[in-house]
Amino acid sequence: MMLIPGQVLLVNSVFVDGSESGDPRPFLIVNIDGNFAQALNVSSVKGKEHKLAFPSNVQLIAYDPPFRYPSFVKLDVLYEFEIFPELKNAALQNGRTLDRDQLSIILNSLSLYQRTIKKV
Repeated sequence: MMLIPGQVLLVNSVFVDGSESGDPRPFLIVNIDGNFAQALNVSSVKGKEHKLAFPSNVQLIAYDPPFRYPSFVKLDVLYEFEIFPELKNAALQNGRTLDRDQLSIILNSLSLYQRTIKKV
């Protein structure tokens, strides 16, 4: 299986603040650049409803598949994961992708967010 945008990797990662995720976390692949998958951190909405108001977060309306619960994507950090054979085993739900229209919304939101941040 090839990794493609819209798939979700369930992996351990190091966050921007230097802390480790501890348990595997979901990351939505938004781009494949050579031997790297660029991805965004995804979190469930439960208990974090107030975070949906942050300009750096976008709620997933069509979240299933690959998520079972209402979720949102965090646009503020783009993570890069080197693609190696075992990484393909980390694809959530056997590589099922996020709804194409929902992915398009996320990609457009990410582009707008990145342009807005660079102006600041």
